[in-house]
Amino acid sequence: MLNRSNNLNFSWLPRAVAIASLALLTSVFAHQECAQAIDHKSIIVLSAASAAPAVQDLATQFSDRTGLDIRVSVASSGTLARQIRQGAPADLYISASTTWIEQLLTDGFLDKGQTLQVARNRLVFVSPSDSMDTSLINLAKSVDLASRLNGGRLAIGDPAHVPAGTYAKEALQTLGLWPAVRDRLARQANVRAVLAMVERGETQLGIIYATDAALSDGVRLAAIVPASAHAPIVYSAAVLSGSANPNATMFYRELTSSDGLDVFERYGFGVTRPEPNTQPSETLPPRP
Repeated sequence: MLNRSNNLNFSWLPRAVAIASLALLTSVFAHQECAQAIDHKSIIVLSAASAAPAVQDLATQFSDRTGLDIRVSVASSGTLARQIRQGAPADLYISASTTWIEQLLTDGFLDKGQTLQVARNRLVFVSPSDSMDTSLINLAKSVDLASRLNGGRLAIGDPAHVPAGTYAKEALQTLGLWPAVRDRLARQANVRAVLAMVERGETQLGIIYATDAALSDGVRLAAIVPASAHAPIVYSAAVLSGSANPNATMFYRELTSSDGLDVFERYGFGVTRPEPNTQPSETLPPRP
């Protein structure tokens, strides 16, 4: 009810302002604490680009079942490793390179007890699906890749930080094809960028993972790279040692469980099944 007196007393104003200010600060702090709680509940996953479709599928299933929010950030394994070293807030790391995993383990950025190999892959040459040249490249004999490129460039991941590019360079060197193409490379930020470049017809050849080729209608298989021509392509999942999110372990167990490996397998990855009873799942919510 309004006070209509002409003799208003403002002696209460400083105290009221103080009370209002305290209430406002309390509200702000409560909001911040709530936001922090929400952020703490979120599981942040740094995933190699080539593993992202399978990881995102697993994240969606897990979120639907548990109500937990999972945020998947995608880039090349090397770029993500650099972000981890620079203190990027994250809980899990999915890498397509054992080299980056081993380096981060050695330097204490990953939890050794929660690091496991989960999948394998193969390299393939691809060309645009509408390419006029539909013949397969016979890598068993000397191949004139320059003529197959038709004056263009060979798209690969940047060997400096993209595992697919590192494997591709090693394979080209092993097969004796590196001298002919090393000055004709279109180095991309990740393997998905290589795929996109070939799909758009910006190059007549690219080297990508078999799993990425299988998901695209815009490319056709041009050759399968012999597995013996490069180091094994192995994907690992790891919990960051600096993660304070208890939910990270739950999703790590999901990724490395038999059901999680089923998802990787559906996306065309090779998987290694863990020994029985080595992946406890009693903390996971029951499946529908």
